[in-house]
Amino acid sequence: MIENRKQGIIAQLFYIGEECLNNARTPHEGKYKYQTGNLCSSIGYCVLVDGEIVHEGEWKAVNGDKGDGTEGKKQGVAFLHELAAKQTTQGIVFLMVAGMPYAQYVEAMSLDVLDTSEQMAERKIKAMLNRLFKTK
Repeated sequence: MIENRKQGIIAQLFYIGEECLNNARTPHEGKYKYQTGNLCSSIGYCVLVDGEIVHEGEWKAVNGDKGDGTEGKKQGVAFLHELAAKQTTQGIVFLMVAGMPYAQYVEAMSLDVLDTSEQMAERKIKAMLNRLFKTK
């Protein structure tokens, strides 16, 4: 019973991760312009169980006007794996990152890198947990 519930949570986090990843990679009105493609390519997520990655979203290099995004993909993977390796929490953990060092500066200019995707993930995870652990 517990293992089935755990697998259900992991599966739901996979779907939430994919939805949030697609949202983050989709150009939004007023969003930054893809110059090198690196920032968008550095966005990814994973699900950990007891500190081990059990699922990781597919990394894709996104072409920009002046680049092919391969450096962003490389840095995103490295940053996500670095954060995952530092997780000491037992249980299930969802991580989503933008791995380029300048992502926070783009966000600080009121441009959406992960903000809407983070809010989406929080809403969906909270709703999932409420459904799973609803008491009558």
